[in-house]
Amino acid sequence: MFTRSALGGIPAGQIRYDNLSPAVSRVIRKSRSREEHPRWGDFRQHYSITPFYCEPGLRGAHEKGGVEGQVGYWRRNFLTPIPGVGSLDELNDAFVAFEQAEENRRIGMRIRTIGQDFALEAPLLLSLPGEAFETSLAFNP
Repeated sequence: MFTRSALGGIPAGQIRYDNLSPAVSRVIRKSRSREEHPRWGDFRQHYSITPFYCEPGLRGAHEKGGVEGQVGYWRRNFLTPIPGVGSLDELNDAFVAFEQAEENRRIGMRIRTIGQDFALEAPLLLSLPGEAFETSLAFNP
């Protein structure tokens, strides 16, 4: 998620999330509280991430529109058709190229480009921990 080559740090403050199933096992009573999967909690602690979960259902629909719109844009413009790659490293390299191609794009009627906004926000990123979070799990039969 947070790689040294992509962001160079960790967003400070809260990060807005929908009810992504790898992270959330249960929404607690139509609130912003969640029962999280333990591995997600470990990941958040390692990177000092403070989540801000969107409200479920129609009450939270207005909170997710901008993010979901950009996910759709990314999917339509860079993942359709599915990129033909020979390895995960090749796919990651393609994503870096896609991101670089987007640096001069403006979202909607915004004054600054994506690259200009990131240049203003990059100094606000928190430092990455000394060691990476191990995302794999090993199971013994």
